[in-house]
Amino acid sequence: MRIKIKLFSLFKEIFNSDEIEVQFEKNSVTVEELKEALAKISPKARNVLSSVEPIIMVNGIVADANTNIGEVDEVALLPPMSGGSKHVSVKLFVDDRDVDIESRVRDILTKVGGEGVGAIAIFVGVVKDVVDGYKVRELVYEAYEPYATKTLERIAVEESVNENIKAIEIMHRVGAAKPGEKTLCIIVASRNRKEALDTLSRVLERVKHEVPIFKLEKREDGEYYVIGDGKRVKSPSEVS
Repeated sequence: MRIKIKLFSLFKEIFNSDEIEVQFEKNSVTVEELKEALAKISPKARNVLSSVEPIIMVNGIVADANTNIGEVDEVALLPPMSGGSKHVSVKLFVDDRDVDIESRVRDILTKVGGEGVGAIAIFVGVVKDVVDGYKVRELVYEAYEPYATKTLERIAVEESVNENIKAIEIMHRVGAAKPGEKTLCIIVASRNRKEALDTLSRVLERVKHEVPIFKLEKREDGEYYVIGDGKRVKSPSEVS
């Protein structure tokens, strides 16, 4: 069995790669067994793994020592969150009233106070009122749970490894939303402006391309499923 492991931060430097493969004689191993195997690959790996407790994520979820890993599982190796406290939060919401941006910013600053935060970047997506010249009545978002939330968690954790990133929140709409209502909110707090904006941009693109949330656009000329990078497919129920 071969297990592929995605590497982040200092582990990229230790193994001189973004990803490595480790081979085992059996079909399933525990996280602890994986760590032992990684420590044998090089003296640098052994020294680091003996001095810090890494984060190992399996299929987007932080795993404990006894979690079993198979060949088809997605595995990531990350260092402990550096630079003091971190705040990571994701959620799905159904109503604009569920997301108060000002209160979220205040809460983030309370949680990461004293960590040198110098910039907070915010993205708020809303339902368009006109698409292709036609008025939009509503968007309906459908999430494949629990995988949508797990994927949001994985994105937030992976993007917060940078020591200058102190907080990431991702809030995504599910259910129906009218024009002008919120669809996606992302908040990134960082020590500096550039990394806050760069991280926000990466998180946004990853949410759009990795999270299993799908939308149906209802507008005056009919209903369309929005797939891929903005491609619209007419609802089969409306095709004669």
